[in-house]
Amino acid sequence: MKITIHRGAHQIGGCITEIKSGNAKILIDLGANLPDSEEKELDASDVARLTNDADAIFYTHYHGDHVGLFPLVPENIPQYIGKGAQEVMLCKYRALNKHQDRSKELIAIERFHLYTPNVPIDIKGQIRVTPYYVSHSAFDAYMFKIEAEGKTILHTGDFRRHGYLGKELFKVLCTYINNVDFLIIEGTMLGRKEEKVVRENDIKLNTVSLLKKHKYVFALCSSTDIDRLASFHQACKETHRNFLCDPYQKSVLDIFSRYMRHGLFHFDNAFVMYRQQVANPKVMAKLRNEGFLMPVRVSQMEFIKNLLAIYNDEPAYLIYSLWQGYYNGTEKQVNPKIVELRSLFPGHILDGVYDGFHTSGHADVETLEEACRILRPRLGIIPIHKEALSSYKALDIAKEFPVIESSEQIEDVTVSIL
Repeated sequence: MKITIHRGAHQIGGCITEIKSGNAKILIDLGANLPDSEEKELDASDVARLTNDADAIFYTHYHGDHVGLFPLVPENIPQYIGKGAQEVMLCKYRALNKHQDRSKELIAIERFHLYTPNVPIDIKGQIRVTPYYVSHSAFDAYMFKIEAEGKTILHTGDFRRHGYLGKELFKVLCTYINNVDFLIIEGTMLGRKEEKVVRENDIKLNTVSLLKKHKYVFALCSSTDIDRLASFHQACKETHRNFLCDPYQKSVLDIFSRYMRHGLFHFDNAFVMYRQQVANPKVMAKLRNEGFLMPVRVSQMEFIKNLLAIYNDEPAYLIYSLWQGYYNGTEKQVNPKIVELRSLFPGHILDGVYDGFHTSGHADVETLEEACRILRPRLGIIPIHKEALSSYKALDIAKEFPVIESSEQIEDVTVSIL
């Protein structure tokens, strides 16, 4: 068997893992580099070489740094993703298609094969892949158990325990995975140990407190972060504020509501604001009387300015619920549009992790260590999705299990770290 980390061992995002057994070959994730990456991105010919003779590509979730190169994959190679994740991607690209031609992406997404949680997929009788649901800042995210040649590999994808559904993590690992031979595990937070990890429910409680004090609140957050949106929606319910959103955001919320059983993720309290309604007298009277929280995106800049001009009887506040590097990071990390949007709320910003309104979509170091101890990888831990200078070898678990950071032969398995 061969395990190849094509990308991800020395960077966050852009993850590509290959597993080969006999004449069967799969890839897990085919991610695009993050915007601040110094690495040259792969083009269509690179992807064709990488996917040559691949039997399938399995995506852990729909974030671009895991799925971003999907339009470049040759049509004859099956690409697998969860059904809910496929719907979110279709929703996104249909919206983008209204502004520029995204038909290539839409055709590719519509061709995706779908996997089902806990149901194995057999590849040529030589590799078996079983997806298990994980909590992440993306809806419908999964880890994969891969079985081949009598060995078991777990590829965690991106995961965490501090989300609403994260409490099931260790139970899933103990019940369905148990001991493994190799653990391919993310390590995003290894280099961010000082970053405060806030539980999603605490974000909800902090939002409740804010809405009790202020009538108009905007929340800059990911439009597909199911937990964060659930926190804001629930806070509106508890304070009798309107949960305001535009038609695109509502279409994403409707997908969440269809797939999730728990009432927390049923967005029945959403008030859809169409552009032509901004100055509608009845709408204005309702919102001025009851107040609102509105999740927003940087593409809505002019719409936000219009709302601020109309609902100006008291100051509006902004919840900044994204990574802080987008406004105070390096030159390549900073997003000028985010900086501009923040400037609309001088002195009235609740700032991400600092103020308890954002948290990582990734497992903290304590959770990473506990996952390793539960899974007890006999032949080694293979870290991915981490900064180049961070290492599992700095953790106590490195005394218990081998950490593989360079290419080596282990029993009859060739591990290549590129």
